[in-house]
Amino acid sequence: MKKIIKVLLIVSVFTSCKKFLDEKPDKSVAVPSTLQDMQAILDNQSNLNIAYSSLAEIAADDYYLTYADWAASSDNDRLNHIWDANAEYPNNWIGPYKALLYANTVLDNIENIPVTESNLNLWNNCKGQALFFRSFIFFQTAQLYSLPWENNGTHEGLGIPLRLTAAIDEPTIRSTIQQTYDQLIADATAAVSLLQTDNVVKTRPNKGAAFGLLARIYLSMRQYELAGRYADSCLQLYGQLIDYNTINAAATIPFLIFNPEVIFHSTSPGSSILNSARAKVDSVLFGSYMVNDLRRTVFFKNNGNGTYGFKGHYHGAVANSFFNGITTDEMWLIKAECLARTGSTGNAMAALNTLLIKRWKAGTFVPFTAGDATAALNIILSERRKELLFRGLRWQDLRRLNFETAYMKTLTRQLNLQVYSLVPGDLRYAMLIPSDVIKLTGIPQNPR
Repeated sequence: MKKIIKVLLIVSVFTSCKKFLDEKPDKSVAVPSTLQDMQAILDNQSNLNIAYSSLAEIAADDYYLTYADWAASSDNDRLNHIWDANAEYPNNWIGPYKALLYANTVLDNIENIPVTESNLNLWNNCKGQALFFRSFIFFQTAQLYSLPWENNGTHEGLGIPLRLTAAIDEPTIRSTIQQTYDQLIADATAAVSLLQTDNVVKTRPNKGAAFGLLARIYLSMRQYELAGRYADSCLQLYGQLIDYNTINAAATIPFLIFNPEVIFHSTSPGSSILNSARAKVDSVLFGSYMVNDLRRTVFFKNNGNGTYGFKGHYHGAVANSFFNGITTDEMWLIKAECLARTGSTGNAMAALNTLLIKRWKAGTFVPFTAGDATAALNIILSERRKELLFRGLRWQDLRRLNFETAYMKTLTRQLNLQVYSLVPGDLRYAMLIPSDVIKLTGIPQNPR
C-alpha cells in the first residue's frame, strides 16, 4: 500500500503539472488489487476528509475583518474577502481534484476484483464510499466554480471538469451545469444502495451520509420536496442531537471530534484570515441569539473588546479550519425548511422545535409557533443561519436564496472607508479557476 499511495501522490500533480496530462506512469508500479487496498486508499483522511476549499467561508458573510487584519493577510485572502474580480486561490482547486484521484483509483480498479458471497458487503461498501467521495467532491467544487442551479434556467452554463477515471490521458473539459448535477446526483444515489448503515469511523461515509448529501444537493437546487425526503431518510437512520446543557460553554473547544451529531466528518484546512482572533462574528448575527439560547455562549468567545470570535466548530480543534461534514442538526433544519416550503406548517415547526429544545437552557424553552408557512419559513431560515455558521454552508444558502426576492441579499465589506459589494446574481458567485489550470488545460474561464 505504501507503493500505491506513493504513486497516487506522484500522479496527483495532474492538477498543477502538464506531465500528468501527457505521460503515462510506469505500468510496473504497484496497483491496488485487493479490497483491503481499496479501503486503505479510502481511509487516507489527509486527502479525502481534509481536502476542501476555504473559499466558501472566506467569501461568506458570517464575519468581518478590521482593516488592519485584512491588510496583514495574504494577497489571495485579501482579494477573495472583497470578491475582487481577479481573485484566485490555486490551492483551493488542487485539493479537491487530488482527492478525486483517490476516489477514481478505487472505482477504476474495484471492478477487477471478483464479487463473492464472502466479500460482497465489503466490495459494495468500498465502491459506495468511493462514489460518495466523488459526489461530495464534485458538489463542493460546483458550489465555488460554477454558477448556481437555476430552476428556470437552461443549465447549459459552465459546470466543472468531471474527471470520471484516474486515467492520465483523459482530456480535461468543462461540463455543463446540467451534466455536473446529473453526475453528482447519480454518484450519491448509487452510493446509497451500496453503503452500509453503520460505519466503523466517521471519516468513512455510510448510508445516512449519502442520504444527507442528496438532501444537501437538492436543497441547493431548490428542489425542496426531494431535499426533505432525503433529509428524513437520513434522520430515520440516525437523528441523535446533543443537549447543549451538557456542553461546557467555557471550554476553548466545546465539541469533541466525532461528536454524536456528526454523521460524516470532513473539514477544510481553512485560512489564516478565518482565525477566530481575526474573523469577528457579524454583530447583527450575534445579537440575534436570545439570552437563554445556549449557542450564544457555546459557539462564541468574547474577545474582550466588544467583538466575538467563533469557537463552536464540530471538528474538535482550535484552528483556522472549519467543519463541513454532514450532521443531524443540518438534516433537522433541511427537513423543517422543506416541510414549510411544501405547506406543512405544523410539522415544520415540530421538526425545528425538536432541534431547538436541545439548544435552550433547560426549563426555559417555549416551542416556536407560526401562523402560516411563510412565517414558519422565516423562523426556520433564521435558525438555520444561527445553527450552521462557519460550516461552509452559508455560501451555498446565499447562492440559492438569491433567486427568491424575499431572501436575496447584497453582501458588503467596509474597509478603511472603502465599501465593496456583491449583489445577487453577480457572476462572481462563480470563483475564477486558477490561471495555471486554464493555461495547462485550455478550459474556458468563468466570465466576469
